[in-house]
Amino acid sequence: MAYTAAGAVAQLGLWCSVVGFTGGTLPLVGLKTAGPLVGLGFLVVVTSTLARTAFCISLAPLLLVTKRRTR
Repeated sequence: MAYTAAGAVAQLGLWCSVVGFTGGTLPLVGLKTAGPLVGLGFLVVVTSTLARTAFCISLAPLLLVTKRRTR
């Protein structure tokens, strides 16, 4: 379930990049774009940050389950 949510967040960031490149209104933000510069910014900064954060959050339960106790 967590991987599905992380994948959805990554796809939302990618969709914002596509809309930014082609021009239009970004979803959930409402920002209107007209050129490829905004799309490049979303691709480099926002999409990578969203994907990295979502996948790290989705791995947190796995890390808690497999954590070894040290004495």
